[in-house]
Amino acid sequence: MDLQQKLTRAFFISFALLMTIGAHYFQHNQGGSGLELAVNNVVWVFFSLLIGLGLWKISAQKKIIYSKYTAIVFIALGLFFLPVFYPNNELADQSYTRLLGLFAGILLFLSLQQFNFSRNQIERLLLLIVLAGLIQACYSLMQDYLLPVNNYFGYNVGYGRPYGIFQQPNVLASFMATTLILSGYLLQNVNNKKLQAFLLLTALLNMWVITIAMSRTGYLGTAIALLLLLPWAWQRNRKRFVLFVLAVLLGMLFASMKGDALGARNVEAMKEGGARIEMYQHALHMIKEKPLLGYGYGSFEKEYLVSYAQGVKNAELTPFPQVLTHPHNDLLFWAIEGGIAPILGILLLVFTFILLLCSFKLSKALALLALVVPITLHTQTEYPLYHSALHWLVLMVLVFYVDYESETTHQKHFAPTFFLRVAGTLIPVFTAIFMITNLFTISKITEFERSKNPNIAVLMHIVNPLVFATNFSFHLYNFQLANAIQTGNKVAIERVITELEETVNRSPKPFFFHLLYLAYQSDGQLKKALQTLDYARYLYPKHEALKNADKVKEALSNAASTDINNRAGVN
Repeated sequence: MDLQQKLTRAFFISFALLMTIGAHYFQHNQGGSGLELAVNNVVWVFFSLLIGLGLWKISAQKKIIYSKYTAIVFIALGLFFLPVFYPNNELADQSYTRLLGLFAGILLFLSLQQFNFSRNQIERLLLLIVLAGLIQACYSLMQDYLLPVNNYFGYNVGYGRPYGIFQQPNVLASFMATTLILSGYLLQNVNNKKLQAFLLLTALLNMWVITIAMSRTGYLGTAIALLLLLPWAWQRNRKRFVLFVLAVLLGMLFASMKGDALGARNVEAMKEGGARIEMYQHALHMIKEKPLLGYGYGSFEKEYLVSYAQGVKNAELTPFPQVLTHPHNDLLFWAIEGGIAPILGILLLVFTFILLLCSFKLSKALALLALVVPITLHTQTEYPLYHSALHWLVLMVLVFYVDYESETTHQKHFAPTFFLRVAGTLIPVFTAIFMITNLFTISKITEFERSKNPNIAVLMHIVNPLVFATNFSFHLYNFQLANAIQTGNKVAIERVITELEETVNRSPKPFFFHLLYLAYQSDGQLKKALQTLDYARYLYPKHEALKNADKVKEALSNAASTDINNRAGVN
């Protein structure tokens, strides 16, 4: 077996391990998105490994395989990165992980092209994705029907909606919808009876989960995708399509047997836009204010907060009780931060993808479009690609598959193979080191924040605090301030004040304002304390903790001596 065959086998083994094990990794955490969720760290380890194998494949064959769409993808990438060089990027460092993730997805797309898969190999890749969907369906049904009240997974059985490994029902629903449609698509191509039974079982269980997840995005994505799939599937094999529809209906029937499956959120509630309508309207207002350059990468949370607070002050908007890190629409998000350039990049990708579909017969084009509808639709109502690395990976594989079906690939000699081998080795190695150390950080942050008597020494063992810099900083400032108040150390209080002043400017979280207010109070700077509290309440008019800031001070003072006794000896 030569090197190229070994690389192909390694790719399939890695992909299989990801879909069967890695994508379902569970570790206790405090919620959130991105790398704050343990499973995403594991997915990114495999993600980087697949990229590395693709780079090694280029070096082994000394040629690069690409398509016209590959060139478009890299042009669009340039448009996404262009705003990094704008003059309004004081907070751009907060967007670097997102841009790296974007670049990684495009590298995965390129890596997939290098293996020049046969149709049987492509089919296996897609079947593995469906298998991941089946595993998640079983896990979700276990959550909703089998887990006891005090279970190891920490699932709240009274919540009434499963969320799988994704920890969010809508994210689960869009993944279930994607693998549901993919199972129906593959059913038309697979002739093996056992595989057909596997695909039908997946369709049944996935639809069951989609129904009980009660996700508007999941329902809409599934409905649209099924309508798009229908003409091609009906023409190709009516009998199999009827079986697929029966499996879907059976899944809905099983779900309806659950008493609150469709009762917890009534029809009227499902129709309501909720806070999103006002959120979208204000986001559009911000875009109109700065349509060309935007507000700068990494600045959405701060700029939206300040702009929205002004709208509330002018009685134009309703007070919003929480911190908003994303407008629940990716187009609006990129437009607010980056202006016109990233929007042109998105439009370029969408337009050329539609042109790619135009190379097929209409019914086949609609069926291929159906594969990507659930996830792409979800990006316009929330932020699944930031919440789940698996969504991003699967979307890239499906886009690659559509491009593969168009049969428009080209080859070009590529000489600098040594560089690619080094990159293909270092990318997965450094990614694995970062993700594994971040998993350790998740365990320590979770241990600390769930402890009844938290000990700051637990956090001192963390070697990679980058992802949890906000949590880590808060706990450290909280400890330092409590310690300084208890010991009457004015120098330490002033040092905390200096650090917090810089922190709230970059990250205006309500809990940082809390601490800064308390620090000013403890330092005798009563006027600054009141100004800080007034501004915090202006930004967060419905934040309950800010309304009771004086009580927080009293609680902090009472807890200070206990904290210091528990943490004695820690610098």
